[in-house]
Amino acid sequence: MDHLILLFARLTDFAARDRPRKIKMQAKADGERQMATFQIPSNANDQQPPPQPPRMYGMMPAPGPIHLPAAFDQSRQDHLNEGNKIIVEDEELETATSAAEREWSDIWTALDLLEAALGPAYQPLSADQMTPLSTPFGPALYYRTYSIACLVSTLSTARIFATRVAPSMPPAAMVAAGVAAQRTAGWANIVGRITAGLQPVSSTAPLNPSHGAALMDCCMGIFHAGVQFREAAQRGWAITTLRNIARLTGWQTAALIASGCERAWIAAAEMGRGPPYTRTMNASAKDDRVSGRSRAANLGPPMDNNDRRFIHVNPGTRVYWAIGVIGMEEDMKQMKLE
Repeated sequence: MDHLILLFARLTDFAARDRPRKIKMQAKADGERQMATFQIPSNANDQQPPPQPPRMYGMMPAPGPIHLPAAFDQSRQDHLNEGNKIIVEDEELETATSAAEREWSDIWTALDLLEAALGPAYQPLSADQMTPLSTPFGPALYYRTYSIACLVSTLSTARIFATRVAPSMPPAAMVAAGVAAQRTAGWANIVGRITAGLQPVSSTAPLNPSHGAALMDCCMGIFHAGVQFREAAQRGWAITTLRNIARLTGWQTAALIASGCERAWIAAAEMGRGPPYTRTMNASAKDDRVSGRSRAANLGPPMDNNDRRFIHVNPGTRVYWAIGVIGMEEDMKQMKLE
């Protein structure tokens, strides 16, 4: 697991450093599309423009075409300098892209080596050794220990994350999740099947610490995989499972992850990149992030006796959800990180 966490750190560091290059690439692509949109075909208008009179530089023009003296023709030099600048920037961008692809390939190879090093003990149990359980992702997967199940689930989550931060992916996290959804669907299903195998048989029996820790450990995998779920059965299963984990373990971060998935699905539907979804947040929850209530519009003065006259708190400005998982294009534009 330590090696896998280090690979996650490498992926996170790579994604942060590669983000400015992706933004430049996206800006370049947007500019090329805009130029293609406004380009007028040569045969669009066969009519020749009317002849223009020659420019007058403080005296009557001589007959024939007028040429500006070379000493005053700065536009040609500016055009050459601008062209050279664009060529240099393009070359630097291509060099940075090649370096990013090499670094990402090294990380992916490290994931391959780690997965190949796992022996037969890390394989799921056969059907005759455990009770079969059907899930929206397929039959549940069971492993010999909770720690092995968490490691395999985390490895699939690393594959999902690595695919989304590849150099060819968009800089916005949610857009990249949608673009890479077909490639990461298999790993997302594995995360769901492993999490289903970790669910307790009885919802009332007390959990031992190891089982509770395993349930908490798999929540981040559900978060990364859940934002790309499109089927209603898979979404409903993910929300129910996360809330059950919060209830059984007392770890309310699981409920926040469920709310984050719901917000991601709603945002994707509003952008036309996913099916519609109706929020099912717990309205009776005390935490506004779980209940869906917003206090940003009805903020009042602090309700205590301490001297806080010069302290203004606005909970609406805090980052509740992981931008690295559910970030939109607007989030990328607002982040002025170097």
